[in-house]
Amino acid sequence: MSAVPSWEWRYLRAAFAAVAAIVTLQIGGWLVYRVVHEGTPPLSETIRCLTREKLLELTTETDPIAASAGDGWLATRVEGNGVHVAIARSTSEAERLLDLYRSVAGELTGRLERRGTVVYLWEGASSPTQRQTMYDCHYD
Repeated sequence: MSAVPSWEWRYLRAAFAAVAAIVTLQIGGWLVYRVVHEGTPPLSETIRCLTREKLLELTTETDPIAASAGDGWLATRVEGNGVHVAIARSTSEAERLLDLYRSVAGELTGRLERRGTVVYLWEGASSPTQRQTMYDCHYD
């Protein structure tokens, strides 16, 4: 066996140092992201996404059922179709909101849906692009 030249050891140490630096930066970035986003309520993130990224305006329409959602609610218009968004604290609360809407207005086919803890009530049947706009700003 021949001895490994010293210059190869220098490159190997430099490569290990570079890998360690990258891993440290990745872990540090992940920790910062958790600190910043972990405590942000879903309603705040949803409002930020809809207003800053999707450039939608929130409306002042009232909805007593959505207003009873534990984590808040909002109303906006997507491509001309109004939508009320109720953010529940649990899936059982979201199911309760669905039941309340159905007890007042019937089945609401194409207008009422639940995605995790978020309940959407549309003015008219929603299109795939309208729903996708809202799904893009979905935070559970």
